[in-house]
Amino acid sequence: MITINVNQGARALLPMLAVLLISACSDGSGGKVYFKTDSLKVTAYNLGLALNFVPYTNERLVANEILLEDYDSDVICLQEVWLDEQVEAIRDALIGTYPEIYTVPPKQIFSESAACTDEEITPFAACVTEQCPGFTGSDLVACAPVACGTELFALPPVCLDAVIGSVGIPDVTVEAVVEAVTQPAGKFAFDGSLGLVLASKYPLEAREFQDFIDDSTSNRRGALYAEINVNKQRQVVGCTHPTANLSPLEYPSSGKHGSWEGENRYMMQQMIAFVNTKAGDAPIYFAGDFNCSFANASTDVDADFAENCQLWLDNGFKDPAGAQLPCTFCYEDNLLLKPDGQTGGLMLDHVFVKNLEANAGLNAKRIFDDPISIEALVPPSELKPEDSPIMTHPSDHYGVELKITF
Repeated sequence: MITINVNQGARALLPMLAVLLISACSDGSGGKVYFKTDSLKVTAYNLGLALNFVPYTNERLVANEILLEDYDSDVICLQEVWLDEQVEAIRDALIGTYPEIYTVPPKQIFSESAACTDEEITPFAACVTEQCPGFTGSDLVACAPVACGTELFALPPVCLDAVIGSVGIPDVTVEAVVEAVTQPAGKFAFDGSLGLVLASKYPLEAREFQDFIDDSTSNRRGALYAEINVNKQRQVVGCTHPTANLSPLEYPSSGKHGSWEGENRYMMQQMIAFVNTKAGDAPIYFAGDFNCSFANASTDVDADFAENCQLWLDNGFKDPAGAQLPCTFCYEDNLLLKPDGQTGGLMLDHVFVKNLEANAGLNAKRIFDDPISIEALVPPSELKPEDSPIMTHPSDHYGVELKITF
């Protein structure tokens, strides 16, 4: 066994150093390289790069590249990095500091024939054309299910899945949706991308992927797992983004779990079982946007799928961010398409931990919560040159950083 003492500034070189040292172990002992440190930072951050769903996606991607390039943590779980070009851009921003990056490729489920017939899609298309006249992109996506919900949920299951999955069409229009769904079409938005990026300064070993493709509605869901070797012990990290509460959008009849909450709960149960089996009694750090929130009157945080969050605590996990921080999905400050002036919000972003020493320090803080300036892109994207620059938040979520002190 080789133990390396490191400080925070040297951690970016750890994976390269580990490879060199492992290669030097030619005595056949198979000795592991362990890194000794007095603290570990684990971060969860939802970038909200959902084209047509969260505003200014392309402009904010550029801003988030800059933020992440300068950000210092040890392990980062990013969510909603949906498109291949987004993944590539974020990987380029991270790679200088976080040489270990784990993602999985998109995977789509296609209908065997046209997802919708002309007869099936026409009432919905006609309603949207009338009720959301000339709308495109995020304006159309926000308007259509509200103005034409009756027609939307009268669609047959395969057709409905395809319409919902079309949200990721660039600058989506009614005509583009009709064209997409009247041929074999995918069930999931963003080509079946998971949207997850797990990055680390430490080598990510024993990587595993838990795929919820058969139990996902609207977006493909799953979880990434890996091990890092710290302080003479393997430590398990997880990264996830299970199903969200998409109400008032009805839960599609093609779903297997009765409701958005039921689908989220199923995924929570499966992840808890999986990570416990993988870790045994090793420390666990499970990060992500879990789409559940405990009510906390002292921090003005509301509940959402709270019983699903409770599954983690009932299994022996701790939720320092939930206990210590205010909202991470905040009503008055985020990029909601139609903010309603409410205060407070939800605490959806967590780093659940388990199997740590009793004296381990757990200090959470909210990050990426300051407004930034974004500029219009050339050619023009959602932000027009005449309106540029503007101040906004980098995402509709704030990030969560948990510092564990050993």
